Amino acid sequence: MSSKRFAPLLVALVLLLAGCAGAGNPVSANGGGDGGELAASGDAEAPQEQAQQSGGDGGGSADSVAQADAISQQRAIIRTGRMVVEVDNFSTSRTAVAAEARSLGGYVSDSNQRLHRSGNATWRTGYVVVRIPSEDYESMQEYAGARGTIVSEETETQDVTDQLVDLEARLENLRQRRDRLRTFYSRANDTEELLRIEEQLSEVQGEIERLEAQRRSLEQRVAFSTLRVELREPAPGASDIRAQYHQQSLVAVFLGSVEDVYVFGRATLVTGAAALPWLAVLAVPVLGVRRALRGRSFSLPSVRSDDSDVGEEADESDSGTTDTEDESGGTENEERGAGADSTESTDDRE
Repeated sequence: MSSKRFAPLLVALVLLLAGCAGAGNPVSANGGGDGGELAASGDAEAPQEQAQQSGGDGGGSADSVAQADAISQQRAIIRTGRMVVEVDNFSTSRTAVAAEARSLGGYVSDSNQRLHRSGNATWRTGYVVVRIPSEDYESMQEYAGARGTIVSEETETQDVTDQLVDLEARLENLRQRRDRLRTFYSRANDTEELLRIEEQLSEVQGEIERLEAQRRSLEQRVAFSTLRVELREPAPGASDIRAQYHQQSLVAVFLGSVEDVYVFGRATLVTGAAALPWLAVLAVPVLGVRRALRGRSFSLPSVRSDDSDVGEEADESDSGTTDTEDESGGTENEERGAGADSTESTDDRE
């Protein structure tokens, strides 16, 4: 009887122990399942992380390339150009180029015009210098070249990136020094020290302003390119000038000749008026030399008169001698003639 009473209790105890053991096993099973899931998720996420890391490396290289491109695009380049364009009408082309520069946000910095003449033919040449934004430089070149025939074209570039970087670094150092000096100035108690710090502060501030002005100038030149457009109207040829001259009226040619005569006469009068003082100055030594020469000419004729007298006496003596010789010759002839007559008379007598 006793064993029968304890049997149900034993069975109930065994079932209770079995239920507790069953309840513990699901917990352990669930715990193992969670660990497996974590391991599986870890194994699955590892390739993803590796893929992300490899993708990150590729993205980093792409970013570095993009940054290099951005830096190359941000280079500070100053561009200066010059164009020579042959146009039909100078005034119209110059106005059009200036208007195009203003429409692009630029302005005209300088211009010049010159009129040429050859006979009745006239033509104009000149230039216009425009400052336009750097990004519109090529479009401005194309517009100016489309106004006529491009004779020559050139562009010069200057990279000032390093200069701007250097200026910025120097400015940063000077600003920091200025801040330190201001701090020392606010803490100084001695008057002499205050004056010394104030002097240094003034020097630093002046240097900062100078460098900032240089930086602004470079930035302005980088932001606005310079283009010099030289415009030339074609000069007329010799045949054109000759044809135009023949086409002139007679009245115009006559009036032109009268004007030329007037210009020549006026030029002659002006030249004579300019030379008159010089002639007056040069006349004094000329008159002196002439007077001296006249004095010498007065003394020479007296010598010549003496020589002429001597010559006349010599001529007279020569003529006298000749006459004497003639007379003696005549006497001798007469004597010879008489002798011959006497001889003939003697012969007759015989």
